[in-house]
Amino acid sequence: MNSFRQLEYISAVAKHRSITKAAESLYISQSAMSHYILKIEEELGLPLFNRSTTPISLTYAGECFVDSANRILLEREQLNKRFRDISDYTVGKLKIGTSRERGAYMMPILIPAFAKLYPGIDIEVFTASGYKLREALREGLVDFLILPNYSYEESIGIERENIYREELLYVAHNDVVKKHHLVKSMEKHVNLKKLEDIPYFLLFQEHAIRNASNHIFKQNNVKPQIKMEFSSNITCLRMASTGMGSAIIPHLTTNLTKVSSDLSLFSIGREGVFWDVQVLYLKDSYLGQPERDFFNLIGQLFDKEGLHSR
Repeated sequence: MNSFRQLEYISAVAKHRSITKAAESLYISQSAMSHYILKIEEELGLPLFNRSTTPISLTYAGECFVDSANRILLEREQLNKRFRDISDYTVGKLKIGTSRERGAYMMPILIPAFAKLYPGIDIEVFTASGYKLREALREGLVDFLILPNYSYEESIGIERENIYREELLYVAHNDVVKKHHLVKSMEKHVNLKKLEDIPYFLLFQEHAIRNASNHIFKQNNVKPQIKMEFSSNITCLRMASTGMGSAIIPHLTTNLTKVSSDLSLFSIGREGVFWDVQVLYLKDSYLGQPERDFFNLIGQLFDKEGLHSR
């Protein structure tokens, strides 16, 4: 059997902790997968899996094998990218990770534009929370991430590049914000301290916008009243439109939903609050021209969309 395939099979079983699920993920039969695993263990003279546990678990030898296998497979992926560059980018694949809402808005704009430049390169999009996206990046499941800079703490071995700026907005029903809540002489800028009695609809703590909101509250010396927590910016925006509270959302969210005429959008403070949307990738990863062109497209297309201005 192909030696790389051996590594892929063992790695898949370790990831899914199930021979059946690993076989399904690689489109082979469960019996064939079991046969291959047993054959590898016979060749090594050591068991790689403890089959008496539920789910199946790695032995110490298995842990050592999988650690080396994942590094070898990652190196092979990097080598394949270099070969792709040599072959003038006629074929290949980009694996991109981002949040669900950002992916829902950005990918229908980005993918067709990229396909015009590289029709032979396929794109796979993986969406999840920031924590799971970081895990996917480290495991080689994605090539790079598109996330704002509040997505998670700085991580060793991960490089970041700013692509464009995006404004974070205070949103509330038209009846909520009064003249005395505004920054002096500025109609579309609110003073959060003066709105401290208005409750908030916020995302759960693991989300980037919640981390950013916490930082904004701290900077403005605000102790927020949290009415409800959700996992979607769109839900927070729609709840704010009911008049029962307010929300802090990225401008991107207003492009994902039809904003109610009863809802008002405000900049925060005199200068407004922004975050940088970034691409993140492993420090030692190889970035070819397709990746660089994809990064450039993000900046070109979304600066034109005016996501940080109204």
